[in-house]
Amino acid sequence: MVYSIVRPCAKIALSIYFRKMNISHQERIPQGKPVILAANHPTAFIEPCILGCWQSEPLHFLARGDLYVKKPFVRKLYDWFHIVPVFRLDDMGYGGLKSNYESFGKCFEVLNQNKQVMILAEGRTKHEKRLRPLMKGTARIVFGTLEKYPDLDIQVVPVGVNFTNPDQFRSDVSIDYGEPIRVQDYAAIYFENPAKGVAALTQALKKRLSERVIHLAHPEDDEWTEPLLEMHRNGPSARLFPSYTKDPTPLFEEKKLADRLNHLSEVERQSWKEKIGNYLNLLRKAGTSDRGLMDHTSYSLGSALVLGLGWIPYMIGYLLNFLPIYLGNLFAKKKTKNIEFRASVAIFVSMVFYFIYWLICLTLALVIGKLWLIGLVVAMPILGYFAVAYHDLDVRWKDCQRAAVIDDATEEKLLKMRAELMEV
Repeated sequence: MVYSIVRPCAKIALSIYFRKMNISHQERIPQGKPVILAANHPTAFIEPCILGCWQSEPLHFLARGDLYVKKPFVRKLYDWFHIVPVFRLDDMGYGGLKSNYESFGKCFEVLNQNKQVMILAEGRTKHEKRLRPLMKGTARIVFGTLEKYPDLDIQVVPVGVNFTNPDQFRSDVSIDYGEPIRVQDYAAIYFENPAKGVAALTQALKKRLSERVIHLAHPEDDEWTEPLLEMHRNGPSARLFPSYTKDPTPLFEEKKLADRLNHLSEVERQSWKEKIGNYLNLLRKAGTSDRGLMDHTSYSLGSALVLGLGWIPYMIGYLLNFLPIYLGNLFAKKKTKNIEFRASVAIFVSMVFYFIYWLICLTLALVIGKLWLIGLVVAMPILGYFAVAYHDLDVRWKDCQRAAVIDDATEEKLLKMRAELMEV
């Protein structure tokens, strides 16, 4: 029940946090069969929330179990949101590993009921644009289920999760579902040699995940490869709206660029590093950005007029909605040590604070009894969303404004440098 109530609220919160969401090929999820959604793991729990919110079928999740043992309230949350605790050696020692038998047993029963289980196949979370080695837990759960229910037609669906910057408000996320892997095709290998069966299925999953995850092979080059990916996103086709699409094209174009960067020679990498550094330095000296340079025609009197007319409702929406969001972010900064957890905690806590805050405001408005005040509180979430959309437009317009006033010679030089970089 709690899952069903919270899911639409979480969907709204995620739609506000992310500027753009591309979720493609959901139709590849088999219907009426036991399904494991195996995803990479760039954040603490944003990707399970997105999958849970944008699917019609309720999901069961696997998550670290040390918090489940230590905190009674967390135990309640796990039960409410269909989360199955998994105990790792590093967190709980060998004693904790014994508890996994019970956890895996829960997964076996969920799959036997033709339901969906999400597993974060890398096992550990890290903010980076690369696919890390997969743990064997996915294959072990699958084959453990087959040992108990040998006739189940279990399907493993690879899910590639790609963030532009998951720790940044109004960043983008792209999720793509791959073709399902039929586990029965690996059953004979497993029952003849379990180790080979687990390895074969894990390797097949790795291959299909790698086809839909943006992977930068050289971590030491992140500083200059990420700006190139951002420049690609700032191309002529870049648009603020719509905020939600099912189009996989932007993801795979960006992945194609990342694959090209991975195959540069050492000499080429150093050359491109120098070129991107020079371009970014000139942008800074000119007081503009790549996005502004590519979209400076949006700077006009008409767009300024639109922003001027929207400023008052923007300020009303901002002031009415600021407090719970600020407190949620403050809580996340103070309570989370790892950056991978910060955005996840901020979104969840802000959502809870907002709901409490809105109920308090509504109660006060009803007690006061002024109709206009009640209407204002009811409209508060809509005004808040307007404030977010207005902020996006305002930031973009200011970028364009700064680019529009640079001199022609500098603009021509920047565009030439950019064209050379985009040749990659």
